[in-house]
Amino acid sequence: MKKMMFVLVAGVTALFLFGCATTKTAGSGIKGKSASVKTGKRVIVDYQGATLGKEIPEWVTLLVEGQYSQKVLSSVMPNLEHKKVFVTMGRGDNLDFVQTWTDLVDIETEVAGTLERVAGKVVEAEMNGKASASGKTVEPSEVDRTVNMYRASLVNVRISGLERVASYWIETQVKDGKKVTDDYFEYYAVWAMDEKLFDKHLKEAMAKVDETTTEAQELKQIVSAKLRDSIAISNDEAVVQEADASVVAQ
Repeated sequence: MKKMMFVLVAGVTALFLFGCATTKTAGSGIKGKSASVKTGKRVIVDYQGATLGKEIPEWVTLLVEGQYSQKVLSSVMPNLEHKKVFVTMGRGDNLDFVQTWTDLVDIETEVAGTLERVAGKVVEAEMNGKASASGKTVEPSEVDRTVNMYRASLVNVRISGLERVASYWIETQVKDGKKVTDDYFEYYAVWAMDEKLFDKHLKEAMAKVDETTTEAQELKQIVSAKLRDSIAISNDEAVVQEADASVVAQ
């Protein structure tokens, strides 16, 4: 069995039903009598709804391209006002295994772990960036102390109210000329929760963070704002680095 990949994205997306959508969403223009769609050296050989000649939903193609931001996804996914949405993505060479793993993932725990990790990176970037801009240096021990404080406050955050509302799968082959060098499935599941409830959970966790100084208050506001934006995690280090860099740079 190939290495599994997991991606968790916080953003806004569409409410789907399995196999049959009740909410109209934009199509990607990718469809045909044959499921084969050439994309460079990668070829989509099958996908959900291919036998019916349906298009791959545009929100799926955006995720495949790494477009995780709330602004981008909400532009093609209507009727999700006041919702916070997370997307899990499993990858492997067996669709049933990938689907089962993704559907049964402990998403609440994964959300907490993501918030904890990203908060630490945001704190480190903000403290070092502010010091550098003022021509000063910040003690590494102080950065470590602050990072650990945020991580401790977020690592056990309790996220509840998430519901799985959509799923989609794609089979892709990687070709070198006529030779198939890889064949894998990607399976996406969409989870949604009330945005106010998510903010409540986040506020409760962040209440443990010290804000006795003006600088501490400003840092807390910055970290909180970034944690409300799109966030992604994966056991693929390249995906982790790209997603974290995107959040920190926002």
